[in-house]
Amino acid sequence: MVRRLKSKRAITILGSILVLAIATTAYAYFTATGSGTGSASVGTASPFTVTFGATTGGPLLPGSGHQTLPYTVTNPGSGSQQLTTTTAAVASSGGFVTQSGAPASGCLAAWFTAENNPPAAVDLGPGDSTTGVVNVTMTDSGTNQDPCQGVAPDITVTAS
Repeated sequence: MVRRLKSKRAITILGSILVLAIATTAYAYFTATGSGTGSASVGTASPFTVTFGATTGGPLLPGSGHQTLPYTVTNPGSGSQQLTTTTAAVASSGGFVTQSGAPASGCLAAWFTAENNPPAAVDLGPGDSTTGVVNVTMTDSGTNQDPCQGVAPDITVTAS
């Protein structure tokens, strides 16, 4: 009977070892690494749009009067864009102010000033806008400025 016990014990031990060996084998695996390269595309900035409101103030006369021209800068793009500054200038061609894009002969651009009151630098999200104001004046040159009578000088605002 002792012999039977030993052999049953031996069979049980051998069986346990065999089960452990199979279990260990079932968990064996290989490791590997790999890589690939794709790409993402970056969009481009959209030019800001500048629109003007209604001009207010009295008529421009040599040495007196001023007009205020409000403007709005809008980000028409699909991503955020930094508006750093705006500049304003009296539009001219050949030294003469332009009116609706055409030179007003004899009406010198040097007789006008466009003082810009820009908006603060701001990050504009898609569709966001901010506002500024341009004050326009006409200097007294001490000469005949009749060619400017009735002229509405173009004012250019550039946003960047």
